Amino acid sequence: MAIFSCNKDFDKTLTEKDGKDTTNVRYGNRKVLYLVVDGARGQSVSTANIPNITALLPNAIYSWVGLNEPEVTLDASNWASMLTGVKKAKHMVTNNDLTNNNLQNYPAVFKRIKENKSSTKIASYTSSSVFQKLTADATINSLLTNDDAVKAAVINQLNTDTASVILGHFTDVEKAGASVGYDNSFPAYKTAIEKFDSSVGEILAVLKKRANYINEDWLVVIASSDGGAYALPPNSDDQTIFSKPANNSFIIYYSPTYQKRIIVKPFTGNRYLGKTIKFVGEEPRAEIAGADAAVYNIDDTTKMTIELKVKKNQDIFRWPSVLGKRNEWSSGHPGVGWVIYLEEGYWYFEWRGTKDSDYKQCRGGDIRKGRWENLSVKLEQRGNQRFIRTYTNGVYNNEVEITASGSLANSSPLKLGFLNGTGHGVPDYYVTDIRFFKLSVPDGVIGNYACETSIDQSHPSYNYLVGYWPATDGNGNKMADLSSQAHDFTLIGAFTWENFNDLICPPDAGTLAVLVPQTSDIPSQILNWLKIANRQTWGLDGRVWLDQ
Repeated sequence: MAIFSCNKDFDKTLTEKDGKDTTNVRYGNRKVLYLVVDGARGQSVSTANIPNITALLPNAIYSWVGLNEPEVTLDASNWASMLTGVKKAKHMVTNNDLTNNNLQNYPAVFKRIKENKSSTKIASYTSSSVFQKLTADATINSLLTNDDAVKAAVINQLNTDTASVILGHFTDVEKAGASVGYDNSFPAYKTAIEKFDSSVGEILAVLKKRANYINEDWLVVIASSDGGAYALPPNSDDQTIFSKPANNSFIIYYSPTYQKRIIVKPFTGNRYLGKTIKFVGEEPRAEIAGADAAVYNIDDTTKMTIELKVKKNQDIFRWPSVLGKRNEWSSGHPGVGWVIYLEEGYWYFEWRGTKDSDYKQCRGGDIRKGRWENLSVKLEQRGNQRFIRTYTNGVYNNEVEITASGSLANSSPLKLGFLNGTGHGVPDYYVTDIRFFKLSVPDGVIGNYACETSIDQSHPSYNYLVGYWPATDGNGNKMADLSSQAHDFTLIGAFTWENFNDLICPPDAGTLAVLVPQTSDIPSQILNWLKIANRQTWGLDGRVWLDQ
């Protein structure tokens, strides 16, 4: 990281030793060539015919799975991040008019360079008037007609002038992607990527023929500001930020002194695969009827933990049951018992006891459409008090005291999916890996095992398991109970066993993004190369990537 942790600014630049990213020291006049290309999805660039870019890779730090800022789709916002080194929340570039921005506090890196090395000459070339406004601090800031003109201007600058930082901005790949699609399966898009590679080759050939090249030390940065919309094949969608083609950048840092380092997609979670039932509408549903369901009663002394995995198919729900033991699930919440249900984007555990004049409930966390989420609820005794506690993916959500509720026991079946009654919506979700413990499973165990997709005797609470339904049987009209109780769910109504192959508990976008190069890293990398020390007061969000 290039961010210092002490409380004062560093007014001196880095020493030659401190600034090097490799042990192969080369002394020379440090310069930067920065080529920005819009709409070049990293995965598509990596599989195109790009001999000139490929020739750089043995001496490059690079990634085909780089990212722009998740959920940011406006070109101007992405350009601002690539130029300022901070994200949208700081630079506040949210429209092409650049109104109400915060660039006075988070300017383009050019201003930071000139503040420390006032004689530095910076040249920027683009065919976008918005991009030109963002590079206003460049010494030369030219608005040109198209990519060919940008290439020619960069080449002319390399041939004739002494600029230390040269920026070329290319837009043809984005235009092709917007017209036909952002994937190499569309010939016009692939051709645009390969034309850009040819431009890179011409520019680098001129760079290396500079009269004083032997005495110069160039960092070449080639990066896409974003990718573009493309429907990934289902088996390529890992449900993380890496499966959002619009965010898929590529970033290359090249120097003859660098050793090769490729940053690949990090671990994104365990695979969860099997064959299960989709609960949609009033049928199919499943029940454990009669005396067999008595073991799942919760009386005024019971300790219990219920866990299950849910993958919902809508963003918003209006109170459909997921799992419950009560006579009905209706407006007014009549009858003693309990139910786990969905509301809006989150979930609840709701109950009414023999001593309750009204229902009570404890809210769980938000759960996302299309992803397996682990829901846990437990009843915990602390002294003379009893509490219901909820957890999502092993993380504690809320608790509500249940001491005064009395018993929740009843003679109703245990019901999975639609629960008979009125005043609530119907299911549209998958449910698997259902577990019922007669124990308050410790918080640490809930957290450690939330992303596991099965349970065996290695689980610390295994001996207290009175119900375990993987719900991935794949055939028949039962969901088998693999606990010692052997109380199977019986499926009711028409049903189909469906294959699934998904990630379980993938990390969130922010966690994953820091593990690969991001477009907002680039200004920090440039400052480090030019031996300009990062200051805390600048508030840069980016990191510096090393080749070792």
